[in-house]
Amino acid sequence: MNKLAFLIADIPEDVRNLITTGDFEKVRNLIDLYLKRNISILLKERLNFEKYRMEILKKEYIYDHETALKLAQKEIKDFTKEELETLKNEKYADWIYINKKIMFHKRFLENIIKVHPNIGKRLITQSQEDNKVDDLLNKTIDEIIEKGEKQYFFHLKTGLSLKKDKLYENQIVRVHLPIPQNALQIQNIKILETSSQPKFVAPESYPQRTIFFEENTKELSTYTVEYSYENHIKYTNINYDNVSSQQPKFHTEEWPPQILFTPFLVDLAKEIIQNEKNPIKKARKIYDYITTNVQYSYVRPYISILNIPEYAAYNLKGDCGVQAILFITLCRIVGIPSRWQSGLFVTPFSISPHDWAQFYIEPYGWLFADLSFGGSAYRKNNIKKWNFYFGNLDPFRMVANSEFHYPLLPEKKFLRSDPYDNQIGEAEYLDRAIYQDEFEPIMQIIEAHEL
Repeated sequence: MNKLAFLIADIPEDVRNLITTGDFEKVRNLIDLYLKRNISILLKERLNFEKYRMEILKKEYIYDHETALKLAQKEIKDFTKEELETLKNEKYADWIYINKKIMFHKRFLENIIKVHPNIGKRLITQSQEDNKVDDLLNKTIDEIIEKGEKQYFFHLKTGLSLKKDKLYENQIVRVHLPIPQNALQIQNIKILETSSQPKFVAPESYPQRTIFFEENTKELSTYTVEYSYENHIKYTNINYDNVSSQQPKFHTEEWPPQILFTPFLVDLAKEIIQNEKNPIKKARKIYDYITTNVQYSYVRPYISILNIPEYAAYNLKGDCGVQAILFITLCRIVGIPSRWQSGLFVTPFSISPHDWAQFYIEPYGWLFADLSFGGSAYRKNNIKKWNFYFGNLDPFRMVANSEFHYPLLPEKKFLRSDPYDNQIGEAEYLDRAIYQDEFEPIMQIIEAHEL
């Protein structure tokens, strides 16, 4: 199930039409009729997956128009019905049809406040945390460019806690928690304390590194790990004309079911790079296209998006990971090695999941590209910061994953909540998966300071 090979199959036209209008009950009945027919195993798997995907959508898009308007008016001064309609059309407020009604995403308001250039000034209650993080980033970037490097120490506690109202009592539960890997910028990793004795700790170089627990819920329902690590960042001053004549070909292949060289994406890549031959300039053209055109937007779980890079390219919106996968796919199409990196964005003030990308150019080696941070800088007209996040990265990262869509170790038996990435953890009973609405993630900063 985690390989998701069935995503190469399309769905019947009548099923797709009902999904578009959000008539999910009729969709389920129609799918059941198809499943009784003599259809391929691949199509059966795809149709069963569509049932699962609809359940995710129902949990994600929970506010009707009236409720969404009231929520926005509670937070934003003088907010109007017409304004909500404008924000919907301008892709600030994500929505779909459910039962032929417009339903807004559960994080639509958070997205409007975070991304819209003017709404933040009209908030009834102002938050200072974003300003503190922005100030720290700007100061840190200046110092990295000036001094050439920056190092930080972090001590974190992360994990997950199974919700009591959804807990299966006296059952064996298997839990995978992401932990730091020996990535390009990560050093001196130490596992300091765990909630119980782990069954397995993946090697430091494993592409999606986790610590694995197997416990009875009667004994334990909260699973945590404390770890420390150092982030060492060195500044790369890119000379666009300093390019080796021979460039490698690793990490330039397709990686189904998401990194696919579809005709649309191939055409888009050609249109972006035009006649450019220099690989650094090619990568920069792709970075510029995404950061200036694809609007940041919180999105539903990646498992519910059938083709993530095409979703970003068609809709011109997406969160950090959606933008990163579009960048990786377009780079690979034009022969530039590129790969995934993700984990946590951690400052002394805040901690949250985050995704970004790497690309490889000789003689520089692996370089960074943070599309969402670069896009945010561009929207704020911070050109220095926009340029910095092409090739370089800040030191506020915990890297757990260096590949997209890679199996956990030991492998998870049931379909993961996120089969592509792992930032907060995965869990399952012996007879079924445990989904993200059944547990609370734990992310705590114990210590964070510059070295």
